[in-house]
Amino acid sequence: MSFATIEDPTRARQVTDLLAKLEGIADVPAGTAPGQVATIFFDPRCPYCHAAWTALHGKVAARWVPVVVLGDAEAGTRMAAAILAAPDRVAALANAFDTKLTPTAAASPEIATKLKENTEAFASIFAAAPQLRPGVPTLFVPRPDGRLAVMVGYEPGDDTKVRSVLTGS
Repeated sequence: MSFATIEDPTRARQVTDLLAKLEGIADVPAGTAPGQVATIFFDPRCPYCHAAWTALHGKVAARWVPVVVLGDAEAGTRMAAAILAAPDRVAALANAFDTKLTPTAAASPEIATKLKENTEAFASIFAAAPQLRPGVPTLFVPRPDGRLAVMVGYEPGDDTKVRSVLTGS
């Protein structure tokens, strides 16, 4: 996992506000304190993203933002679009990771636009932070002191690091 921190709380808030505008899947347990929600860019075909989902779902409040950055863009777009079009996005995301089914329907123009915005934001983040190598999942985890941790990649046990950053320990 690569790790960086946006040290300036004002800049961190600007990034957090930008991320909040992206289309995603809210996996936020009731009672989650404001400012304690991680934003996670993922590609639904990514095994590391699947591992992160398995470890974090139900344990860490997160907004999962789909991007299509791996392999066959058309298949990735169909899969991400199906998740965003589902009435229960959390269940659709869990199903996508568990079954690896590839939907056959194309994305609606509205959802295709949202996915493009997500992918462009993802690309611009890495363009602005050349010290980080692009990858999925990419986690933006707010710290209690206003800074923002940026973690790229996921390995077993990283969920402990994420919870530690969220709580400031």
